[in-house]
Amino acid sequence: MSTLAELRQHSDVPSLKSALHQLCSEFGRITRLDILTAMHEGTKQAICFLRMERPEQEQQLMKSLGVGRFGGEVVFVLNLNTPVTANDFGPSSQWADSDIY
Repeated sequence: MSTLAELRQHSDVPSLKSALHQLCSEFGRITRLDILTAMHEGTKQAICFLRMERPEQEQQLMKSLGVGRFGGEVVFVLNLNTPVTANDFGPSSQWADSDIY
């Protein structure tokens, strides 16, 4: 199973954040992590924006995940493994807490 596929197994932002910290620790320390949750065509998504301490660490992470950079940050989108409820239909998004731990 690919690393991104493993990350998609998470159903909530706190567990996803924990998994990202664990994954990124292989490359260095995350200095900033923001996660925007959104609904897209009935699927709950997590849009992840992160920064590492050094550009070399970010390059290694991007190569490992097969993702890119947008606006200076490593960015990727994950479909979360969570059931959609009637309240989830329609366009919506919200920023998750971005406390670094």
